Amino acid sequence: MEGFKKVATADGSFTLYHPRFGESYHSVSAGAITESLEKFLKPSQLVERVRVGELSSVSLLEVGFGLGYNLVVTLYHLWEVDPDIEVRYAAFELSLTPLLWEIQLPAPYGEIYEELKTHLREGKRSFTLGGGKARIELLFGDARKRVQDLRGETFNAIYHDAFSPKRNPELWTLEFLGKLKELLEAEGFWVTYSTALPVRRALYELGFNLYSTRPVGRKSPGTAATIAGKPLNDYLLPLTEREREKIRTSPKAKPFRDPCLCLPPGVILENYLKGVG
Repeated sequence: MEGFKKVATADGSFTLYHPRFGESYHSVSAGAITESLEKFLKPSQLVERVRVGELSSVSLLEVGFGLGYNLVVTLYHLWEVDPDIEVRYAAFELSLTPLLWEIQLPAPYGEIYEELKTHLREGKRSFTLGGGKARIELLFGDARKRVQDLRGETFNAIYHDAFSPKRNPELWTLEFLGKLKELLEAEGFWVTYSTALPVRRALYELGFNLYSTRPVGRKSPGTAATIAGKPLNDYLLPLTEREREKIRTSPKAKPFRDPCLCLPPGVILENYLKGVG
């Protein structure tokens, strides 16, 4: 537990500071719950796709389970629209934080969150929530290896909520994002809080159509990417010409590379800075 700290965020919800990565799990300036809603759920288009009848069930993959907020917020709002919809959720996570049990979520999310923590306390890695309506699978360890366990599956959305590219570069490389592309349906959206140029350039090279998401708590937006999906709400904004030009031409936009999906983070960053790859 050494170095982990509980941190209050702008919307009254709490997050944790992670000493290894030197960052908090959520945006302190936006608010932890607000970030889950406006950087992940709303840009993902999942609620809208359920509402218009495009999805009769939902499959969601998350890179970075963290404290579980994104899962709980998503389940609550999907069940608001359709109380009976079934959800398949898988998430990569290196390890659970030792302070997880001290975190509580306010209404209306608290009931689902406490049910989730009950299963986690019992050491379960696969379980159901909401009377069996949501099937949960947590994949612990190096996500670059565990991604192979999902081969052949398809997800309606991917939440990419790893720590920042400069702190957690192994989960933002061209190669790892390529593996995620294989798991995302063509109409689905990959969404994240980050606008890092190496990440946007990697997505561009992988053939994604890119959008910005609305700024929350800070001046910069997030990023959404899809092959053939269509925005159904106003949380996805077309890139400006300046943003497109930076992605295409900036020397800082060279993607992080990890051809073997095995390089240490320091090597990935060093190669990026040297222009190797």
